[in-house]
Amino acid sequence: MTGGPPGSITRQRAVSVFRNGYGELFDDEVLSPSGAQGRYLRWRWSSPGVVAVPVSRAGIALVPAYRYPAGGAFLELPRGAVDAGETAERAAIRELREESGLLGVSPRTLGTVYPETGLVESHCEVVRLEVRSAPARPVPAPEAMESVGPPQWFTTADLRRAIAGGEIRCGLTLAALMLLSSTEPDRE
Repeated sequence: MTGGPPGSITRQRAVSVFRNGYGELFDDEVLSPSGAQGRYLRWRWSSPGVVAVPVSRAGIALVPAYRYPAGGAFLELPRGAVDAGETAERAAIRELREESGLLGVSPRTLGTVYPETGLVESHCEVVRLEVRSAPARPVPAPEAMESVGPPQWFTTADLRRAIAGGEIRCGLTLAALMLLSSTEPDRE
């Protein structure tokens, strides 16, 4: 990085403006590197997130999910929250089962990603899961406020075409797929 890292923005006071079971929204009072005072919006999830990356001989499974904030359906990797007392690996197995009906085994954490570094302070663990045999018709069991469809399998070439064609636009999914691609060979 030329010129060194940018200066930090300092929180003067955390100002909580909303809280529910999913997290807390802050409108913090901050001080910029130049000394200017201002406000900064920040969301903190109530627990860390997890992204499940299901892989098998058939490729990588994504699920179509309707996302209310964006107002549409997106092809995504299954994801959710790590429950209290649960490891990221167990959460990935649970989320995969809930959102796709698939059973994942042999969890391996690939890394940590931040969903939106300009707004969300929480992180997500990315966990690769092996799916040894997919049921002919997996039955997802999503939560009440989730709307997901059956899993769709993609080879590496299929994923590249879907990303280039704008079919895969979820930032968490794209980041998790990049982590996967940097740790293992292509699935053709």
